[in-house]
Amino acid sequence: NIISQRDNNNLHLPWRESFCCHFTNFCNMKIFNPLDLDLFGVVLFLVENVPYLVAGLVVLLIFPSFSPRDPKNAVTVRRTLVLAFIPALIVIISFSVFACSWEDAYARGYQIFSQPSLRSMLESYIETGDGDLNDILESGKYAPTFGYYELRYLAKDLLRHTLFHTNDHNEENIDEGYNKGNDWFNSMLGETMMYTSGLYPTGSETLEEAQNYKIDYVADALQLQPGHTVLDIGCGWTYVAKRLTEKYKAKVTGVTLSKEQLKWGTKWNANNDAKFVLQDAMKIKERDDLPEDGFDRITSLEMAEHVGVRRYQEFLGIVKSLLKDDGVFYFQVAGLRRYWRFEDLAWGLFMGEHVFPGADASCPLGWVSDQLERAGFEIQRVHNMGSHYSRTLADWLVNWRSNEADIVAKYGAESYRRWEVFLAWSVRVARQGSSTLFMFTLTKADVMDERRISSQNHLVPKDIGA
Repeated sequence: NIISQRDNNNLHLPWRESFCCHFTNFCNMKIFNPLDLDLFGVVLFLVENVPYLVAGLVVLLIFPSFSPRDPKNAVTVRRTLVLAFIPALIVIISFSVFACSWEDAYARGYQIFSQPSLRSMLESYIETGDGDLNDILESGKYAPTFGYYELRYLAKDLLRHTLFHTNDHNEENIDEGYNKGNDWFNSMLGETMMYTSGLYPTGSETLEEAQNYKIDYVADALQLQPGHTVLDIGCGWTYVAKRLTEKYKAKVTGVTLSKEQLKWGTKWNANNDAKFVLQDAMKIKERDDLPEDGFDRITSLEMAEHVGVRRYQEFLGIVKSLLKDDGVFYFQVAGLRRYWRFEDLAWGLFMGEHVFPGADASCPLGWVSDQLERAGFEIQRVHNMGSHYSRTLADWLVNWRSNEADIVAKYGAESYRRWEVFLAWSVRVARQGSSTLFMFTLTKADVMDERRISSQNHLVPKDIGA
């Protein structure tokens, strides 16, 4: 029933309706954000431009005054202000999010002074197993306020990964994200071992059918032909490469940074011609075994989130340089809605801490599209398939719960419940649009008229009104 439920937060609850009726004026107030600044947009801008910001501050630090007449103490004060600027900005933004989340929850009628936060209730469930997970998530009793857990993660890890996001960070994050154990992921993902969304065109598909349909959709978007060279960046456990090789006769090279995925994929594809390499995608051009003229097709399914906001353009530039001028790039990425709510933030920080560390580039469609166009790609088609991700996650949750005994015996009850929370909460956020899925078909923007014409003729909507 979890997939069919609707988000009943703040609806059909008489006490909330009464509360908001009595405090209508307060509901319209924004004490802690009177200018209604988009904090998400501010943070994205700052992270993306942090090198320029730091360079400017360094200049001000070295040259705090352009007049020899300025008193020495004034110069000292200016230098102190420059040094304090970034820490102060981080504190101000963090406090604003913290305070605004509580203000928003109060205005929406949550009992914030008598009930724990949503994250606190989920952490209690993870630790003790007490309570009903579905009730915690869906009852609307617990506010998604910003608190201890979010501040702890912000101070401990988020800033380090978001502001710097080095190659070393990518390698550090792999163990937590993908090297838990292949049995762990098989217990969730099922026989295809696909850790990306499936597509359910009729709604009656099994998980395996939905994943196969998704790969066939990818092949169609690419106009894939036998013999085409394909680079699959972030190939996971290699099912995309396996199906493109065996069904479509493509020559696929898969790239992963996970030793566990490489081991699984190499064994799984022993009887076909797919090739897999252990490689950080950000350093892939250092290799000397790539086709000199580039690849006919490139795919990247839900890997770019790990690249980071600050290095997104660098990643897309690498992809473009590896793609032939008449090539096609299929790009699938999990993203967030632009019209965000505080539950979106609470969920995202939980995911960053426990599921996908370093995946700070899950961003809204407008931001991703802008990045792609700035990098020199033309968007030929994009779909938003977040509800299909919710269905995929619901199927993963069923798989996970069916393997509870084995997981608990090997990894412990808390580890099992933390992953259960990830899946159940993600079903909800993908269903309501907090998180979603963007599926892009792209060509190079500055070359080959024939390529864009061919892609558009192929992708033109068909069978309308049939």
